[in-house]
Amino acid sequence: MAGSPGGVYGWLSTQRFDVIGAILALVLAVALLPLRLLASNFYIVAIPVTMAVASALYLLAVRTSNTEGLPAFPVWAGRLLPSLTLLGTALLIVLGLYQGGRTPAFYTLATVVGAAIFLQIFFTRERDFVPPLVLFEILAFAFTIRYVALLTTPGYIGIDVWTHVPSWSAAIAETGSLDFLEGNKYYASPLFHLSVVATSLLADVSVRNGLFLSVGFGMAFSAVFLYIATRLFVSARWSLFAVAVYAMSAHTVEWSIHLIPTGLGLVFFLGVFYLLVRVLDVTPGSREFVLIVLLSIATILTHQISAFIMLVLTGAGLLAHLLLRFELFAPPSRFRGVTPGSGDSVSLTGLLAFDLGFITFMWSLTPYHGDTFLATTFSFFRVTLEESAGLGDITSERGATAATDPTLLEQAIQYIDAAVFLLVFLVAVVGCFYVLRRRNISHAAVMCGASIVVMLVFIFGFPMFGIRTFIPQRWYAFLAAPMALLGAVGLAYLARRLTTPVVLVVLLVFALAFPMVAFAATDGTLDNPRFEGAQTKYSYNEAELNAVETIGEIRPVAEEEGETYNTDHPYNTVFSRSGPGPAVAANITDEGLRNTDTLIYRDYQSTGGAFFVSENDRSVTPEMSRSELCGGERHYAYDNGDVTMCTATWEVDTDADTGTDLDGGETDT
Repeated sequence: MAGSPGGVYGWLSTQRFDVIGAILALVLAVALLPLRLLASNFYIVAIPVTMAVASALYLLAVRTSNTEGLPAFPVWAGRLLPSLTLLGTALLIVLGLYQGGRTPAFYTLATVVGAAIFLQIFFTRERDFVPPLVLFEILAFAFTIRYVALLTTPGYIGIDVWTHVPSWSAAIAETGSLDFLEGNKYYASPLFHLSVVATSLLADVSVRNGLFLSVGFGMAFSAVFLYIATRLFVSARWSLFAVAVYAMSAHTVEWSIHLIPTGLGLVFFLGVFYLLVRVLDVTPGSREFVLIVLLSIATILTHQISAFIMLVLTGAGLLAHLLLRFELFAPPSRFRGVTPGSGDSVSLTGLLAFDLGFITFMWSLTPYHGDTFLATTFSFFRVTLEESAGLGDITSERGATAATDPTLLEQAIQYIDAAVFLLVFLVAVVGCFYVLRRRNISHAAVMCGASIVVMLVFIFGFPMFGIRTFIPQRWYAFLAAPMALLGAVGLAYLARRLTTPVVLVVLLVFALAFPMVAFAATDGTLDNPRFEGAQTKYSYNEAELNAVETIGEIRPVAEEEGETYNTDHPYNTVFSRSGPGPAVAANITDEGLRNTDTLIYRDYQSTGGAFFVSENDRSVTPEMSRSELCGGERHYAYDNGDVTMCTATWEVDTDADTGTDLDGGETDT
């Protein structure tokens, strides 16, 4: 498209969009600083500051040039580090198995190994740098930090998994039919459950191990997709940086140990992400589009939110292609990837139309809350807009219902959780500026930048107005892929341009800080939090799981009469989802404890971050003793040393079995 040589268009055609973008981002960051007066969400407060730092770093890099290159380790150190990293990974396995889980000592050692990987990537001499070896180190490390959590935890980690696997997947394996899911939204998206059951049957293992061998393996090694995608932009060194960031990110580790359809959807999403990058950056062929269509269908048949995020990514790809057709954004013809006709807008439009049509068709057939998933989702969205949406509703996702002000430790954890995202966001913003320069611009890079912007709107923009229909907490792991890719592009540019002292500070801060916060953040340590009492543990020991089975036998609740088990959250979710009966978080006030309530105490309530409900229906985490929860007038009907059930009457089944381990082994209680 031709533009007039004069006027605004003519002026823009001679300017550097990267510099203009950095200046505008700096101005926007300053303008957004007053949000701290409205927001309690630390992300919303910190993002403008992070944008300002990224803009300043880029503007500084534009005006400088590093003629000395990166500092490098001595030859002996560069050759020794891979061995030490693999040794540290092996020690993590030994330590995790010996201590029975991921303990504070495990996290400390993991932090050291993670820092060693980053230092190796940043400072190993070119002649000593072996990309396949470093990739193997990262994948081995990623596998270890995930599987030590999975294999040392009895039962499962998380909440939703107790419904998806021991309830639904196990029922499918036993009956050989999907009838158990009838009336549920996963009746039309059963690929997760079928993959778990199929792996269990083919490998002749339990459903639990089938989960670990299928979805668990996929999550541990899916970062390879990100490596081959990033290699289309930068050298192997910085591509490995992207893989390391993704592998250690607390948001991706979360869905690697809390194995639910979101995780399998993320694996398929990474495949689509790589193929879209390849289609937009390299001359596409029919094979790529066929694979994209197959992976798109797999995502849609796995998880609704994952499918919607994939749709956002595809739309960003089409937007990038259409945007770069304007001559204003056209780079010199000598640069690959964006010459006229290199992309196929017809194919991308068809792909987007297919995804949108298939999603609409499937969601129109998917049962959900007595209606179709599509109708119910629109209904939720409409109700939110009418009743609860409003500017300033930007409280923190976690702890939004806390009844008391956060302690100093809780505030520190909030900063740690945010830092996992913000450190990568900082270098990703630099990468966005870099690819805006005409000589660097490409369809795939613009797609990554556009997808980041759109995802941030869903994660932070809509919640600012009280709209959380799209479950923003699930988006972080998907956002990690384009952010890691552009983060690698941005950091590579800073390393080339900033003076040696400045770039040394930037690289050292990232190498030391990122693993430290990643292995202390709440999302990545669900199985065994780094800070007991301030972070909630979403896993259980053998005694706690045995108690669920036994209590269900000796004290079944009358569900039809509205009777429930009363315990803490998240322990109540195991009762509700694994079969014994409905359970709720106990109301800790005298008014909330009725005479008919069955109360369940566990030792974790005295030391950990378990949630209860106060008189204002707000979540609280007091340290409850057994006598405080049960009270003096209740009967102690069951006690296995770690878990106690107290009731208002002695109406228990004394002939019930002693209990069964939820993993399948018989136990005595």
